[in-house]
Amino acid sequence: MGRLALLAAAVAAVMGIGVAVSEKTVAMGLCNCCDSNLTPSCGKVCAATSLAPGMCPAIVDYEGTGAMAKGANPLNGMSLRDISLGESTPGRLERFRRFMEKGRRQAVRSYEKALRHVKRGKISKPEFTKAKSLYDEALVNYYHGIRAYLNSVGTKSD
Repeated sequence: MGRLALLAAAVAAVMGIGVAVSEKTVAMGLCNCCDSNLTPSCGKVCAATSLAPGMCPAIVDYEGTGAMAKGANPLNGMSLRDISLGESTPGRLERFRRFMEKGRRQAVRSYEKALRHVKRGKISKPEFTKAKSLYDEALVNYYHGIRAYLNSVGTKSD
């Protein structure tokens, strides 16, 4: 019975059905190639991408952490309206979807925490307004990213 389960797992991995959870799940980020201070990881991704003049889409960095600061929500800081998923495979697309979901959950947690704190008087109204604007930005970017994901997997078209 053990051999059958191992064979099924191998077939699923080859077909791209199963996505193994590994360290690469953590190593993903977003890059803005129009930024003057590119991280080495973003520099590699941007060098492989040809950009139209005047366009600065966010580009998915599947192998690095992109341009995000440690601990920051990746859905904040740049617009994902015209996001480019680059060379995507089924496994990479699934990792991207999980990455987007993780960013959305992080935004919801931060907003709910700020809401609790403002109700208890631990933060001021302007601090709450800032947290709310970050939450709104993250949700808009989440929907842009998921739209690109759905277009890529062929379940939605714009």
